Amino acid sequence: MISNRFKLRDTEPEPVQLPVVLTYAGSDSSGGAGVEADLKTFSAFGVYGITCITALTAQNTTGVRQIAKTPQKMVSEILQANLEDFYGYKDAPLKAIKTGMLTEEAIYELAKLDLDVKMVVDPVMVSTSGSTLFDVEGVGICVKKLMSKAFLVTPNFEEAKTLFKLKGEDFQVTNLKEFTNFTIALQQVLKCKNLLVKGGHIPFDENNNVSASGTKIIDLLYEGESETITVFESTYIPSENSHGTGCTLSSAIAANLAKEKPLVDSVAVSIDFIHKGMRRMSKLGHGNGPLNHLVKPAASIEDVIESVPQIVHFSDNHTILDFMKQHADVKGNWSRYTEHPFVRSVAHNELPFDKFIYYLTQDYHYLIIYARIHALAASKAPTYQQAHAQATIIGEIVMEIEKHKEKMKVYDVDYDRDIDKLTPGKACRAYCDYLMDIGSKEDFLGIKVALAPCLHGYAEAGAHGQKLRLSNSRDFEHSDIYQQWLDDYTSDWYSNADKEGRSALHALTAEGVDAKRLESLVKIFNDVTQLEIDFWNEVLDL
Repeated sequence: MISNRFKLRDTEPEPVQLPVVLTYAGSDSSGGAGVEADLKTFSAFGVYGITCITALTAQNTTGVRQIAKTPQKMVSEILQANLEDFYGYKDAPLKAIKTGMLTEEAIYELAKLDLDVKMVVDPVMVSTSGSTLFDVEGVGICVKKLMSKAFLVTPNFEEAKTLFKLKGEDFQVTNLKEFTNFTIALQQVLKCKNLLVKGGHIPFDENNNVSASGTKIIDLLYEGESETITVFESTYIPSENSHGTGCTLSSAIAANLAKEKPLVDSVAVSIDFIHKGMRRMSKLGHGNGPLNHLVKPAASIEDVIESVPQIVHFSDNHTILDFMKQHADVKGNWSRYTEHPFVRSVAHNELPFDKFIYYLTQDYHYLIIYARIHALAASKAPTYQQAHAQATIIGEIVMEIEKHKEKMKVYDVDYDRDIDKLTPGKACRAYCDYLMDIGSKEDFLGIKVALAPCLHGYAEAGAHGQKLRLSNSRDFEHSDIYQQWLDDYTSDWYSNADKEGRSALHALTAEGVDAKRLESLVKIFNDVTQLEIDFWNEVLDL
């Protein structure tokens, strides 16, 4: 008889502190989805998984045969047991909760809690095999009770459409722009912080149109706080290894968030994990088989993306103009401009009239340059229609200049006669020089952005001034003149110009803007906004 005896080496590795993630979902007896898939995914990404099973299912890869809900009292006990152990004290390890298949009882129990962890809600409604796991009434309760608290909601496109119908409306998606608008609109319905709409059910062609024969998949992430859309584009994978892909993706994202990775990075490496798992798996079962949860995840976003420009997309509800006005670098300046003390002093009839006359003479000089910049824009317009639009704008500016001249003659200011005396001030010169420089260096979009603060800012300033005037306006010798100034910038004519300018700028960025290019456009917009502030500051500082 041969006898072997082995003595194992003693090892003293450093202890590893693992973040904890709770999966709050149903059990899948076939192991490819639900809590079972979540735990495998947590382990793959190096986090510790704990569970609260909301329901048992008898299922395999061909379908769900029976569902047994976990009693509400039992759900409550499981939750409390886990929370007492892993949450609520200094350096507590519970960092995220991932929800999957939910019963109404489970929704109510989780909704009772106010937890300082990131919650990822995967609105599981129908299994890959086609079995219904969530009724419409339950979906409505989930939206109201949980999704509004969620850090991230991750519906596939079919689930997203069902969620949107709760609003009583439908939404057609035939291209990327409509998909973007749909995602933003849905986030506003759900009121979650962030929303990832998975596009596996709607392949796109190379022209970004939805097509049954499309070869690429687009997943859209909308971050509500920053109002940023991120497009994740990947090749369509024809595979039957799709059971549990939704559960696995959301649990992978939750695991990465628990490790304090940024949301965009978490989504990117999680999508890559799904793709690897689908490709590196032989068929299991007679239906839609599971993916391979044993593949090694990518360590960072740099490992999974190609070196392509990051494109920022806008929607009808959040245009590039909205983005720039609300940008952290611009927001304060934009308020200082559109709510400038100059506007307040005009609205309250408190601006000395000689200062107003000075402002008008400066505005005259500015309008001449303003027309020239539009002419430079016309010379760089991508289409003849855009060039024609610029010519129309120039004609309107010329009419405004002529009216300006006639109006000033009433105050014994004749531009033709006194042009040598009426020189532009320092602020006006700086503003005009900046615009001329932009006109010579920038493309059509850059010039339009440089002209935007004047057009759209005056519309907002006029509306602000009218509101102030209603609340407080003392009598003044030239009250009617100040009122006319406010009326000009709130007139139908100016409102239409404001609206058309917004539409034109939005149309120019319909396909999105490269992130680095957008940074330069924001700087131009902010520079001009500051020049507008300086323009009015000079008037008040006379």
